[in-house]
Amino acid sequence: MASSTSGSDKVLVENNIRVEDIQRQGISRPANMSSMLTLLQIADSGFPTGGFSHSMGYEAALKKGHITNMVRFKEFVLSAMENVGSSSIPFVKAAYLKNSAMSEIEALDKLCEACLNNHVAKRASIQQGKSLISTSSEAFPDGRIKQLKVLINEDRVKGHHALMFGCLCAYVNITLSDCLEVYMYNALRTIMASAVRLGNLGPLEAQHIQYEMQQCIGRIIERNFDSPVEDTAITFPIVDILQNTHDTLFSRLFVS
Repeated sequence: MASSTSGSDKVLVENNIRVEDIQRQGISRPANMSSMLTLLQIADSGFPTGGFSHSMGYEAALKKGHITNMVRFKEFVLSAMENVGSSSIPFVKAAYLKNSAMSEIEALDKLCEACLNNHVAKRASIQQGKSLISTSSEAFPDGRIKQLKVLINEDRVKGHHALMFGCLCAYVNITLSDCLEVYMYNALRTIMASAVRLGNLGPLEAQHIQYEMQQCIGRIIERNFDSPVEDTAITFPIVDILQNTHDTLFSRLFVS
């Protein structure tokens, strides 16, 4: 009797991969797979964390008349990025370094909750952090991610995004430098995508500006790399104030 070969088995045979080797390894990341692939997966817009429901204050700034031309737009973007650097990067780094000590993560989460006075930013941070861990617990096999999900479900932590992102990157073997860069990149991309969705920028123009603005990421990280979480601050308050008015908009496309 002729044996039938499924499409997936055929691919494995053609690539000289034995099924038993995969079964022996389980579903863990193969040793030869670059962590860059996991980094790209997390950073991809298709990774469902709810990021595109937020504008980081851009929608409020636009509708309140703060952004009137391209110069003001770039000033807003850079100011928002500086705020992410000074208020979030220390938390991302601390969570990355203390990822295995859940009591430390709980303490950092409480401190992050206290530091976020802007209720809109606080709500966005919690929503995105919870979504990140919920998605990651299904996507990646590391048990520590599921442990974080349990802490969130038991309301022992709020699940602020900066902390959850730092822990996740540590769990999936992404380097600290890549972790911080991608965190900043995601913040920039959120604003650029918001501008496109609101019809203020075309897709190609947005990509050009994003490339221009992301050249600042390295310097922002460098300035805030050694800052302890106790020194986190908002360096451009006008962006924070504008975001805080988001719920007062008559109509709005984004959650924050």
